[in-house]
Amino acid sequence: MEDRRIPVEELIEFPTRFSFKAIGHHTREFAPSAYRAVLSTVGEDRGVELRTRLSRKAAYVSATVTARIDSAEELRAVYAALWKLDGVITVL
Repeated sequence: MEDRRIPVEELIEFPTRFSFKAIGHHTREFAPSAYRAVLSTVGEDRGVELRTRLSRKAAYVSATVTARIDSAEELRAVYAALWKLDGVITVL
């Protein structure tokens, strides 16, 4: 079967503001850890912002972190950092 994936470089023009969403178990540290993971990957001069939202029963939290991303490699690095978080369920 033919691989039909389109390289991210053809889909997104860099630099760009990009929002990452990490969903995990609701703990005190999950959302701040997601923020720090993005910040440590891209640096402090990228306008990193955090928004959070709890699930209906407050068992889970989604942390949406937005930052300026300069390349596809940096995009992949942020995703990799978010997947390493304790308690992460998924990353979008």
